[in-house]
Amino acid sequence: MLNITTLAVGAVSTNCYIVSDPQTREAAVVDPGDSAKLILGRIQADNLSVRTIFLTHGHFDHILALDEVRRATGAKAVIHEADAAYLRERALSGPFRGVSPPVTEADVLTREGETFPLGAFTFEVLHTPGHTPGSICLRVAAPGGGKNGVLFTGDTLFEDDCGRCDLPGGDYGAMLASLRRLAALDGDYVVFPGHDVSTTLSREREKNVNMKEAAGF
Repeated sequence: MLNITTLAVGAVSTNCYIVSDPQTREAAVVDPGDSAKLILGRIQADNLSVRTIFLTHGHFDHILALDEVRRATGAKAVIHEADAAYLRERALSGPFRGVSPPVTEADVLTREGETFPLGAFTFEVLHTPGHTPGSICLRVAAPGGGKNGVLFTGDTLFEDDCGRCDLPGGDYGAMLASLRRLAALDGDYVVFPGHDVSTTLSREREKNVNMKEAAGF
């Protein structure tokens, strides 16, 4: 089973996830939104070797600690190719209350269906535009295959909600298509969103009004 540590960081309490294989101690960081010292301290305390930094999208609150965490760990930063510009253009990343996002680059531009190994586990990229053009979810199947596992959904899917679509690059029609796709996944998943509490896909199929609108029920 994956070890998943959740750290709420930054001005808008973004969920940063440190995900590791307990056997190999290989790890990935999902959305290093701020508080690099906190993130790095936990990595060091758990004696982890970080291989990959996944960015579910390019907004400032998911990337502020990227460069410091990357320098300290030597990990490769991964973002969807459609959000690459968000790392280079502050107007897209979204300055907020005096916070100036970094101007930086990813090491790897990914796309739909690509996979990234982590010990005995594999992260699969699901392209889920709507919040931004290059928003992604990361699916990690249960060991040995099967239909259950975990989903890191960034700002695409929350408990009872979805990400806002009124920022540059947002598109509610695209969001509904992404939510429809998630609703149609086989089996159930524990959902780890970009903000607020974890949930399950089965619960959101039943309770989430945006997902129900998308799925037509």
